[in-house]
Amino acid sequence: MEQVIKIELLGETFKFKSEENRKNLKEILSYLMSELHKVEEQFPPHALKTNKLAIVVMTALNISKQYIELTNSHSDFLETVSSRTLKLDEMIDKR
Repeated sequence: MEQVIKIELLGETFKFKSEENRKNLKEILSYLMSELHKVEEQFPPHALKTNKLAIVVMTALNISKQYIELTNSHSDFLETVSSRTLKLDEMIDKR
């Protein structure tokens, strides 16, 4: 079911439509806000108003980095599981 979501980022309100279920959406927005606050903490208070775009870009880069690291880790995990599965199959076939 499509719903209109309203979120406030860096003093500005954004509205968008989403078909995501409410539980997932809450987790997504909570994660985004957490990452945004981590970046905001790196800026001096007087720079928060003038560097909004930099804060958003740094947040996006941090989340992108986490995504790539997680994707690589997942790929490594799948390769390990696949390799072990093949070895187990070979062991079973030998019996």
